[in-house]
Formats: sequence, structure tokens, C-alpha cells
Amino acid sequence: MTEKITRREWLVGTTAIASGVMLTNAASGQEMSEMMNMGKPISKDNPIRMTNNENPYGINPKAMEVILESYKVAHLYNFTMGRKLTNMIADMEGIPQDCVVVGAGSGEFLMASGALCGVKGGDVIVPNPTFGSITRSAAALGANIIRVPVEEDLTISLTSMKNAMTPDTTCVYLCNPNNPIPSIIEKTSLEEFCLEVSKTAMVVIDEAYYEYVRDDNFSTMAHLVADNPNIIILRTASKIHGFANVRIGFAFAHPDTLKELRTFRSSTTSFPALMGAVVSYEDKEYQKFIVDKNYESLEILYEMFEELGLRYIKSNANFTFFHAGRDAMEVREKLLEYGILVGRRYDTHPDWVRVSTAKPEEMKYLVEVYKREFG
Repeated sequence: MTEKITRREWLVGTTAIASGVMLTNAASGQEMSEMMNMGKPISKDNPIRMTNNENPYGINPKAMEVILESYKVAHLYNFTMGRKLTNMIADMEGIPQDCVVVGAGSGEFLMASGALCGVKGGDVIVPNPTFGSITRSAAALGANIIRVPVEEDLTISLTSMKNAMTPDTTCVYLCNPNNPIPSIIEKTSLEEFCLEVSKTAMVVIDEAYYEYVRDDNFSTMAHLVADNPNIIILRTASKIHGFANVRIGFAFAHPDTLKELRTFRSSTTSFPALMGAVVSYEDKEYQKFIVDKNYESLEILYEMFEELGLRYIKSNANFTFFHAGRDAMEVREKLLEYGILVGRRYDTHPDWVRVSTAKPEEMKYLVEVYKREFG
């Protein structure tokens, strides 16, 4: 059983402890010069990061301890830890072990999936907007990218995706929850879509934010891969586990499909990363802490949106998307003056802004600044 971790242990190594400052509920009323980030005062050059959907609390301290300790033997090759992690994840998901492969983040599997479909030519169907790694990889190898606009309510329409398919379609990509719009696809409809579309094309589903979802209408599609070589599910430790720059990710697919994917991947997972991932994935209590804090931060934003009458998307991830009613770059540049960095401008929705969740006390600071400047 996972040993309980105190809240203090959870916060070891985070910016609040590193700076020697624990922000209180009144943090939003502090001046910028009094707030700290990574042990330094926040500023335009050292902003609070609300842009890349990162875990603001960092790596689980237990996992960090194991990672640091593992460097003592990192000069030796290890050919078993990857298999241990792979088997552990397969057991957690209830799928065969030969349907899981671990890699250096989900990014390499996104590129590998894009390459796998791209070399076949034809059309790759994606929502618009969505995360772009697979499209860049597929297009670089000659695929034609067909972008399907999201609906008026900013959800992905499976009917529209299906209608966009051609006889030359080789791949359909879905990010679920989507990014930059944190909407989900209803689980029954998605499963039916996967089973139908996979008869003629590869279906790749990116579940990078899987652990954050609390909506009963959502489900992973990992259970489909064992019997279907045309379905690939991708996961990452970069988000809830804080492994953004440590690099651990997974592909779930039929064994025959994984053999093809391996021809396009780098196989560069490190022993320290694998060791840390084993500990982090086992510790459900720490993950719950991160998710609870995420939703606490989201509620702070929702309260502001409601007060200001701003349209926004109820999030199923660690970020949200709201209608600022002005160019996103204007918002980004103004907030950066106060040491807050939010998401970039999206051409499809130029006056919408993506905000990643930071710690609740930091979200309160954002609210104060936003209301003062734009409210």
C-alpha cells in the first residue's frame, strides 16, 4: 500500500518552499515584487507559468528521491526497468503486456504515429484546433492534412470528422480531452466511432490529460487495442506526474502495430526516468492531491469568468479556454507585465485565451490582475 504523504512533503521542492514563502489566501492582494517563482521574485523574465499545462507542484518527492538515487548507477546499462514499468502500466489498464510500450514522452509516439500514416500518403483527419505534433510529422512525409472545425460549442463532432474522411484517409487523430479546448468526447459515441473508422483507417487518440477527467461521460479507449490493429492510444507522464522534462510516455496498441511504431521511435528512455515513473504511477494519493488542487484552481477562474460575464469551457484537464473578447496576444502581453505567462494566440479563435492552472494562490493573483486590467 502507498505510504501516506503529508501536505508538507508534497510541497517539498516546489516553488513555494524553495523561495521560503508560503503564499496565503491573501496572496492575490500582494504586490508582484513580493511574490516568488522558482525562488526568485516573479517578473516578466521569471513569470508564473500558466502556458504549457504543466504540473505546478512538480514531481512527486518520493519519485524525485528515487530518480536522484538512481543516478549513482546510471553509468550502467539496464535492460529490465522498462519492461517492469510497461508491465505495471498494462496491469493497471487491464490490457495485455505486449500491447504497451514505454518511450521518452508521448511526443515520440505522436511523431511515430504521424510518420507511420504519413509514409502511406493520403489524408490525415484532425479537429481544428487541436495539438499539432502528429500533423507536423505526417505532413513532413507527404500526407495531406484535413482540418475539421470544432462545433459552435467548441466540442469535437464525430459526425463531422467522419464526413471529412475520403477514400484516401489513412489516419484520424483525436485528442481527448482536446487541447487547447479542454472538452471531451462522449465515451459510447467514441467507441462506436473507433470501431467503425478503424476498419479503413488508423485511429490515434491522445489521452495526455486522461488522469484529470472527472466526467462520467469520459472513458479511455485503451480496452480496444488488443483486438484492433488500427487503434493507437497515447499517454504521457508529463502532465499529472510532472515529468515534462524527464520524458516518459506510453503507446497502447496491438502488438503488430507496436512493431511498426518502433521503427519510427528513438528508444531513448533513461533509467532514472523509468525508476521515478514506477514510484509516481504507484502513488495514487499524490495524483489525487494534484487533481484536487487543479480543480480548486479552476473554480477560482470560473468565479471570475462568471463575474465578468465571459464565455468559457468547463475543463476536463489542467487548463481552460475563455473568450477574452480581445486579441489573445494583447491579453498575453499585458499579463506578462505582471509576471504571468498564459497561452499563445490560436488562429481559429484569436480572441480566446488558454490558461493553464497554477497553484490556487497564484490563480488568485491572476484574477486580481485580470480584473484590474480588463474587468
